[in-house]
Amino acid sequence: MAAEFNGRVRVKIEDYGNSELATRFGVRRYPVVFVDEVLMARPKDFGFAGAEDISGGLYLPWREPANQQRFKDDLRRAVTRRLVGERVTGLNLADVTTADTSLDGPPQLPQVPLTSIAGRPLVRGFAENRVVVVELWATWCPPCRSTLEHLNDVQRTYEKDLSVVAIAVDSAREEVTRMAAAVQPSYSMVFGTEEIVNAFGALAAVPKILVFDRAGSLRRVIHGAPPDLHHQLDAAIKDALRK
Repeated sequence: MAAEFNGRVRVKIEDYGNSELATRFGVRRYPVVFVDEVLMARPKDFGFAGAEDISGGLYLPWREPANQQRFKDDLRRAVTRRLVGERVTGLNLADVTTADTSLDGPPQLPQVPLTSIAGRPLVRGFAENRVVVVELWATWCPPCRSTLEHLNDVQRTYEKDLSVVAIAVDSAREEVTRMAAAVQPSYSMVFGTEEIVNAFGALAAVPKILVFDRAGSLRRVIHGAPPDLHHQLDAAIKDALRK
């Protein structure tokens, strides 16, 4: 859309955990869209706000082309008004600044049944006396591809002491299957039903990685794909292995 404005508009994409704008405004929930410093869309508007406020989003259901077009039209109008110097009224920042997502997940590994995309139930023993790493990801999320590939290395490195589960969210089954064929996971990949996603806590962003220790207690949650993601994950796993 920026091309429509003949170079007068600059688009800047900032990753969760590495965003100057998020730091300045105290944003703790993603995705968000700003025009200059005016908030135009929040997580709930796209359907990534968690079970507690999933209704009332401006562009739900997001996968409907008409809602995506409505978002584009609203954004285009806001940009056009700003270019001619008009004031643009945005949304309230409160619902993206007040949520504490530092440990946004269940205190214990959920007992919700999990079945791999190949149709094989994950037996209860997959988590017995093992650290469990869970990633929630989406096929439309570019950083998720690299995290899925890195989890292959993680599973191989800690093979005897760790189980990895990758849960696909907001993604068509055929697209998940194609991603699995490309990544060739050495771990379990699961289609994320509403029950499964809700069990692992609200989604502020994808990827979202949760690390549970051998007793099933949540030790760390990593949101998004910060530059030092691999280092953070390795440190969290080592910490969980010590508990």
